[in-house]
Amino acid sequence: MLRTRTSIVLILAFISMQFFFYGAKMSAKNVFADNDSILLTLENASFVPLSNVDGNQVTMSVKYQVNDESLEGEKINGIMKLYSTNGSLIHSSSFPDGFTAKKKGGSEDFKTTIRDPTIQSLTANVTFTDIKKSDAISNVITTHLQLKKLPGSAATSD
Repeated sequence: MLRTRTSIVLILAFISMQFFFYGAKMSAKNVFADNDSILLTLENASFVPLSNVDGNQVTMSVKYQVNDESLEGEKINGIMKLYSTNGSLIHSSSFPDGFTAKKKGGSEDFKTTIRDPTIQSLTANVTFTDIKKSDAISNVITTHLQLKKLPGSAATSD
């Protein structure tokens, strides 16, 4: 009987440890599951031809405010995704090594070049993620962009 009680106590202790460790793992992941941990606002966005290479540059500048103190001073990342007018993904870019979330917030610039000259308009999304780029930690900023023509770039006839 003593052996049975000991076995039951050990089994219950093991089950309790599983709940404890599983719960700790879940709460760590939940820090990054909250998309309000960082608030993004759009500062500026553009889609313009480049003068020195063939291609058009997409730029999005976003301001951010850190709402979750545990992210202050932590390395995080951001992703800009570009979509065609039919909704298909054209391009995705991020920071190679991420960046450090500043305590008072700040701003980050996303830039990429689109080499397909047929793309005249697109939708751009920016979101901040954990450093591994697996979990969103901010809201998504979306903007629709039309390719701007440079002054003097209109075709002329002889």
